[in-house]
Amino acid sequence: MNDITQDLDCETGNAGLVRVQQFLYCEARLLDQGRFTEWLDLFTEDAIYWIPATPGQTDPLNIPSIIYDNKDLLSMRVRRLSDPRTYQTMAPPRSTRIIGNIILDAEPGRSDDLQVYSTAFVHECREEVRRLFSAQCRHVLRDTPAGLKIASKRIDLVDCDTVHSAFMSLM
Repeated sequence: MNDITQDLDCETGNAGLVRVQQFLYCEARLLDQGRFTEWLDLFTEDAIYWIPATPGQTDPLNIPSIIYDNKDLLSMRVRRLSDPRTYQTMAPPRSTRIIGNIILDAEPGRSDDLQVYSTAFVHECREEVRRLFSAQCRHVLRDTPAGLKIASKRIDLVDCDTVHSAFMSLM
């Protein structure tokens, strides 16, 4: 292990990393294909989904966030996205994601939780408007009898403190 991986306390087990990579790639594919209900099934019942509004934000409760949802609120978003009468879905965006720089780290104190760091690039096209989002992501994945599940997902947008329109593709 070199100094960089030693400082990050990375898990170097290839099988675990490949499993996590495939999970993140499948999550991205579900989102790119607009399969939001299936995407929602990837979350634990107590999951938190967070997009901070400022760089380095540590408090989601007392400082406004772009999104700070539990699974119930995510379910409401998915229902809205699935409703054909919703304005935002009348011309659904087409998107593609690139997930990379995946680093797997064991969650301290919980042997069944994995902390995963990654980068994400999302290209979205909707009504001739193209947008690019880039972010540092942190998933906490829980190993359950049904397979890996997302216990929490934090998306730190590089430009989180700028004005954005709807965030459909970021989900």
